[in-house]
Amino acid sequence: MKSSRGDILGTKVRKKKLSDSRLFYIYISPWLIGLTCFTLFPMVLSLIFSFTNVKMSSATTAPLEFVGLKNYIDIFKNDQDFLRSIFNTFIYAFAKVFLTVVIGLLIALLLNASIPGRKFFRTMIYMPAVIPVVSVALLWKLIFTGNELNIANYVLSLFGLGPYHFFGNEIIAMLTVIFVGVWSGLGPVMLILLAALQGISQDLLEAAELDGANSFKKFIHIILPSISPSILFVTITGLIGSLQAYAEIKLLTGGGPGNATTTMNLVIVNNAFNNLGRKTLGYASAQGWIVFTIILIFTIVFLRLANKRVYYESGGA
Repeated sequence: MKSSRGDILGTKVRKKKLSDSRLFYIYISPWLIGLTCFTLFPMVLSLIFSFTNVKMSSATTAPLEFVGLKNYIDIFKNDQDFLRSIFNTFIYAFAKVFLTVVIGLLIALLLNASIPGRKFFRTMIYMPAVIPVVSVALLWKLIFTGNELNIANYVLSLFGLGPYHFFGNEIIAMLTVIFVGVWSGLGPVMLILLAALQGISQDLLEAAELDGANSFKKFIHIILPSISPSILFVTITGLIGSLQAYAEIKLLTGGGPGNATTTMNLVIVNNAFNNLGRKTLGYASAQGWIVFTIILIFTIVFLRLANKRVYYESGGA
């Protein structure tokens, strides 16, 4: 009798689990369909294209002609523009992320203190994050371009500086796009680090004060270790996003002057869609997979190195 009841109960449990599994897949099916159609399938197709000389104009009509590793070899042997774009992208990404994290942490520390109007300042600093990147780029381009009396130069003239041609000099153009990137990315970084700061145990800070620790020692030995997972998170996500920079660079400088601000994604899009007859879709797909590999390797290496410096409450790095 007991065995029969146990079998009935086991059957009900299995049916419940099966029902829950079906509901789970039904609920996530829109996401799965979107992931398959708009991410996985294009990735597989671009990987196949990277070994061919397919062109955008004949991608759906002409048969695929496989060329093996020719596209990859040509990129590293002959494509100086793409190699320069790798350098530019890393300069942009590292400078933007470093400044964003440092400034974001300083602002988070300030706004975590009891100062008048801190809710207003939190809102205003986060505000750029909700503005579309196209609007941000066009807004700053309007500020930085024009004659010598454009808005940016007018403000600088009040301090006895300028005028500057912000997009006419290679170094200034790169500094300008980095500034715009930091301005637009500061809000989310500040908010995440602020939340991490507010999660620090006050008991630890009070105990440190009783032991005679000053503000600097508390910051180095308690605050930084406690928020290190959040710093790692904003750094990794910021670097991945910055290494894929396209829209802001395209709208601000178009990659100029010359190719001083050309990023990897900008070169790929130009080769795939704008240089018809000179570069093929297959060639651009190979460049895309090189970018993917660079970002993947860099992320893995950075995580392994950074995790040694990250403190987790559950028991270390």
